[in-house]
Amino acid sequence: MRMASDCYSCILDRAKFGSDLVFTNDKDKLKVLEELLSFMACHKGDVPALVGTEREKIIQKYSGNPDPYKALKNDSNRLARELMPIAQQFYEKSENKLEALIRIAAASNSMEFGVKGHDFDNSTFGTTFASTLGENFEGDLTEVERRLNKFDNIFYITDNSGEIIFDLFVIEKLKGMKKTVVIGAKSEPVLNDITAQEVQGMTEGKIVPTSPIVGISLDSISLEALDLLSNPKWLVISKGMGNFETMSEFDSRFKGKLIYVLRAKCQPVADALGVRKGTLVVKSI
Repeated sequence: MRMASDCYSCILDRAKFGSDLVFTNDKDKLKVLEELLSFMACHKGDVPALVGTEREKIIQKYSGNPDPYKALKNDSNRLARELMPIAQQFYEKSENKLEALIRIAAASNSMEFGVKGHDFDNSTFGTTFASTLGENFEGDLTEVERRLNKFDNIFYITDNSGEIIFDLFVIEKLKGMKKTVVIGAKSEPVLNDITAQEVQGMTEGKIVPTSPIVGISLDSISLEALDLLSNPKWLVISKGMGNFETMSEFDSRFKGKLIYVLRAKCQPVADALGVRKGTLVVKSI
């Protein structure tokens, strides 16, 4: 997926959001925004997530902080643990357990900061999570079920902190279906994404680092993650917008073994998926 006109203002808004987390001096914030503007001017038509990666590198460089979102990530994980009983109850009461799992995975992708037009705050999400689980849902569950029956191995590529708590619940249910699941997470801190090192403290499952960027790049992905992504015996479940933005550039080579699960939080992603903005989505490639 390539940059749309909406992406430019969104990337700048998020640069301001990230700068506010680590700087008190407006001059420092201006340095970030000005360097980012120069980069954007020279990278027209790039993948939004890759431009976003450069934005995060600029913030990290000027702040000297390798993980500007760390406090928000910890708070998101705390909140998600508090909300897990709602997800568990939703799953237990659902007649269609597969749909319930997909809804939990997609609804938890709401936990994202600084996306223009997407209103999210840790302090208020608890009051809306239950209703989010029941929102409009787009996708072919029959095809998802067919693939889950076909594949014994799943490479589950994660996205945000907070959301990971719900992902681990979904993964445990997949293991209960006799699936072997390997978890993919960021190799280094970027945005509020969960890292492989952070997931290690949350589960005994196998974890491999993916990329140090927003989304997945074949140029920077770890060899172990690339082997799983390319192996025809492994189904890939990819969470979130950043992974969709990047992987949609090369996902045709993984046709028949890739499933995107996300909330379409911005208009360009919604347009690319052919859904309304804000929709919970499962898309099979």
